[in-house]
Amino acid sequence: MRNLFFLILIFLTSVQLVGQQTSQQQESLQYYFQKSTSHYKNSSYLEALIDSRILLKKAIRQNDSTYISKAYFLLGSIDQSIKNFEKAENNYSKAIGIAKVNKDSIVLIDIYQQLARIAAIHKNFSKSEVYYQKALKYSDALSEEAHKQILVKFCQNFLNNKSPQKVTPYLNSLNSYLQESSNTIQEKKFQIKLNYVLGRYYGEIKNYNLAQYHLSQAYALAKRDGLLYKFINILKFRARYYKNDHDFENALIYKEEYIDYKEKELDSISSERLKLEVLKQNINKYEAALDTLEKETVASVLVSKSKLSLFFVIISGLLGVSFILIFITNQKRKKLIFHLNNKNKELVEAQEKVKLAAEIKSNFISNISHEIRTPLHGVIGITSLLLAEKEISNDNRKLLKSLKFSGDYLLGLINNVLLMSKLDNNNVEINLQPIKIKNLIDTIKGGVVFLAKKNNVNIEFKIQEDVPEEVILDSNIVSEILINLIENAIKFSKGGLVVTSIEINNSYQITQDELMLRFTVKDNGIGIPEDKKKVIFNKFSQVGLERNMLEGTGIGLSLVKNLLLHLDSDIQLDSTVGKGSTFYFDLSCSVVSHNKIDLSLKADSFNFSGSSKKILLVEDNRINKMVIEKYLSPYNIQLDMIEDGLEAYNTLLTTKYDLLLLDINIPSMNGYEITKKLREKGITIPIVAVTASELSEIQEKAYSLGVDEIIIKPFQKQKLIYILSKFFKA
Repeated sequence: MRNLFFLILIFLTSVQLVGQQTSQQQESLQYYFQKSTSHYKNSSYLEALIDSRILLKKAIRQNDSTYISKAYFLLGSIDQSIKNFEKAENNYSKAIGIAKVNKDSIVLIDIYQQLARIAAIHKNFSKSEVYYQKALKYSDALSEEAHKQILVKFCQNFLNNKSPQKVTPYLNSLNSYLQESSNTIQEKKFQIKLNYVLGRYYGEIKNYNLAQYHLSQAYALAKRDGLLYKFINILKFRARYYKNDHDFENALIYKEEYIDYKEKELDSISSERLKLEVLKQNINKYEAALDTLEKETVASVLVSKSKLSLFFVIISGLLGVSFILIFITNQKRKKLIFHLNNKNKELVEAQEKVKLAAEIKSNFISNISHEIRTPLHGVIGITSLLLAEKEISNDNRKLLKSLKFSGDYLLGLINNVLLMSKLDNNNVEINLQPIKIKNLIDTIKGGVVFLAKKNNVNIEFKIQEDVPEEVILDSNIVSEILINLIENAIKFSKGGLVVTSIEINNSYQITQDELMLRFTVKDNGIGIPEDKKKVIFNKFSQVGLERNMLEGTGIGLSLVKNLLLHLDSDIQLDSTVGKGSTFYFDLSCSVVSHNKIDLSLKADSFNFSGSSKKILLVEDNRINKMVIEKYLSPYNIQLDMIEDGLEAYNTLLTTKYDLLLLDINIPSMNGYEITKKLREKGITIPIVAVTASELSEIQEKAYSLGVDEIIIKPFQKQKLIYILSKFFKA
């Protein structure tokens, strides 16, 4: 029945071709052009071919060169769609000759783009480049919309040919096409493709931050509009660039998503290839029959047994070809899946190696920092003690201040490196507690004042009147963020002004207990160029307008951004070269009622009156012992010192003390062992652990064994006295 229908279709078509009378609408060239175009858009290629043939015959009969070129273009498009590329190029060539005479830019642009695609399919990228250049030439005179569509394809062709350097001259144009929102589906697809091309460009030149930025934009747009299945190479290149950047965890995530979509695509391709092969055979038979019908009568075709036999042979052959095609496609699919699974195993193994390397790096950094902090405690402590002396010359005081600044700077650098390591390993804990805004500012000011004087920079701090006196925040993290921002501003504002302000952001909902605080650091320094704004928050990134202006390690702003992300916020930047920069961020916080106790205390406010307090210091470093002894000398305290852990433990069994200052890392018996044994013996003496290790590394174990407080070296006198005040009431 299907065979008979096909022959009847050919018969009716042939009758039309010999000039059967039709209605006035069917005689219209425009009618057949629209009809063929509609069939083509709906992938009804056989029907499109029939109408295109009719259009061509009628256009030739009426000597209408415009529709002759359009008919050849349609025939070429149909051949290209069924992958009959040689015939497609032949029909396109015929259309080009006529379109050039007619100066039909629209047809020429479409043809050159299709010829470029065919050349690219055959990996002839240089030929494809020539065709795209011709299309661009004609689009210049047509419209900006046509030009930008072709330019993106042109640049993608360069990237497919592994020639990213050829994209560079067009980079400004590509960036100018970026839009934050799109209204039509065509514009949405264009923005996806544009970001995909930019992402690939930056990935090929190894700027992986910008590559992932644009690919993430393309990914988000495609996913939002349900178009990701059309752009699965976004996933492929996200995985590739994450792998190249040694981010194996994200590489694995996008590789797996790519495999999911690729498997679905392979299923679809198998089905489409089968349909296409059937369609291709039908079209070939139609064209063969049509050529025959031009020489023979329709009746001879219908009654010819030999032709019917041939038809059944063709059908049988077609089924055989279909089964072979399915088998080949299935084998290719298995091979691809096997290859992808192997790649996944490699990524998992690489990820494990990265985790191990990260752990080794973290331990190394922790050990090194411990070894540096111990002597640094002596340097800072002794310097602070000497600065407290009244009988000291101004010259020596300046030298001591410089020494203390260097020590504080080195300590800050060590803390930054440790913090960066903890951020890399997701080990940063948020510790929310009540803080007084004024005390926070005083702490920050004390940390940056010397650097400001050194660079001849005025620093100002402004707190808006309606900001609550006390809020709940992680004071350590907020201080770290603001100090890094202020120090960065000072370095690039020599002789200028840096203003830090805190105000309520009224654009957010404010309640009696909750509000949003905006922290701003503004300077009038050199400013940041537009092309550097996206990269300054990368690790080890340094921005200077001149070579001699590069300062610091390049980790401060990276820490700021990562810390804010841990606080569910982000850093914002406004900057103009030559005028200065403004960094700001918002933090949600709770308001503390005024009946809360003020925990911020000064060392000088303590006077341990009454009976003398007896403290045992277990410390094996002579300088650290001397510093602590000097810190406590003004108070009514008897300080005994022991260097050996086992000796200290035995002493505590026989001698009563009011408090134990215990170094964790001491010989014979470490601080953990001493604490454990004392608590097992029922000895309840307050124990303050003194260590150069990171708090997060020891606090869980220390507190579980019975340590009451922990103080991290190096520490200021005020910190030590504040801790003691918790146990010694005046």
